[in-house]
Amino acid sequence: MTEAQQRLAEVRAAISAVLKNGQRLRRADREVQMAELNSLRLLEKQYAEQVAAEAAALQRRGRNRVSYVRV
Repeated sequence: MTEAQQRLAEVRAAISAVLKNGQRLRRADREVQMAELNSLRLLEKQYAEQVAAEAAALQRRGRNRVSYVRV
């Protein structure tokens, strides 16, 4: 798993946690603000694009087609 794929998985897990538990968690007299859903969605989009670019680069990788031209 590449770094971009790992980050994408983490962001998706964070989005899932926010959707499941809400933006704010309250315990007794303490309150914790989770990451904003909009920010997480932007990160998800960026990381998904990076993963797609990496996958496309791997598909294009094949034989080394170097040609030497005489001068």
